Amino acid sequence: MKPKVVISSCLLLLVLQVRVANAQEQSSSVFADSLKTIAGELKIIALNESCKFTVTLNDKVVLRTDCEDESNVWSSTPIPIIHTFYKSGGVQPFGEVVLLQMNMLGNACNGGPLLFLGLKEDKTFSLSESIDFCGGASPVVTWSDSKVTVLIPGGPPNRGTVYILP
Repeated sequence: MKPKVVISSCLLLLVLQVRVANAQEQSSSVFADSLKTIAGELKIIALNESCKFTVTLNDKVVLRTDCEDESNVWSSTPIPIIHTFYKSGGVQPFGEVVLLQMNMLGNACNGGPLLFLGLKEDKTFSLSESIDFCGGASPVVTWSDSKVTVLIPGGPPNRGTVYILP
């Protein structure tokens, strides 16, 4: 009776290893990400690991980075990540808002600039100007229907307003 148990266990282990291998092949980048939103699927696609990325919404380019092209505004912080996603009624006039954070290749900064992506049901979007952030404790983000407050702890008080234009 024990040989059947061993064979069954080996077969189960083999099946699990194949599934894990297939899952790893589907996403070759540790930075790749996606999110279903009211405006469609938001994807972060690694074109060249840690150096060139595209952020797309329904296969339309929202943001492109390239660390090898110094004329690209994101050449020093080419790695976009989805920091936070707010969908409870959004921040008007947007139905949902995504906070993206741009990260750099080294460890000189803990994090990087923050960008808001406002999304509407009609599949349109708007990208804000960036909020500069480098190092210290992670930003604290507070969401409401009328505004988003970003507190950057550990540094001098920063005053300013960034708008996502409709």
